[in-house]
Amino acid sequence: MWKNLVVMFAYWPAMLFAAEYPPLFEVDVGKAFSHPDTLQYKDTNSPTTQFRVPNYGSSATLFPEYTISYLNKSNKVAIVTAEKATSSWKECSALQEEAAKLAETVFPDYKSTPKEYSQLKSSGEYSSEDEDIYYVLRCQGHYGPFAYLHFQMRSKSQDSELKAAWEDFFKSRNR
Repeated sequence: MWKNLVVMFAYWPAMLFAAEYPPLFEVDVGKAFSHPDTLQYKDTNSPTTQFRVPNYGSSATLFPEYTISYLNKSNKVAIVTAEKATSSWKECSALQEEAAKLAETVFPDYKSTPKEYSQLKSSGEYSSEDEDIYYVLRCQGHYGPFAYLHFQMRSKSQDSELKAAWEDFFKSRNR
């Protein structure tokens, strides 16, 4: 009995705090991030602010944390990214299959987008003709022995705003 109480109290603060923000697959791209302190630490030297978020829910074992990038001008989430390092491409591929099953429950009408039609001109992108949101799910590896599982949710409209914000930022710095 005491052991159960200790376990319950160990997780209780995390569960209370988690109620203040969404798990990975419930983040609304194109809307303000749901946490009372989101704007308290805004990066005023950039058009975007990025921060890491501890994940919970069904995707937490795959992605223990995720990163939010929001536009400072609108305070809207522009990009949500989650990654997990793996020891091999084989392990990454197995995790990708698991993540794909989770993503299919959240995005049931989404299909693989051919590279030439993808927003990012890359593989692993999934979209729906009727939706502004799209996501990327793939294994990646850069300049090292380890592969990592990469998941990203984006929005076509937020991509346009993001691009304009960064163009304005660099124009103003070159004056």
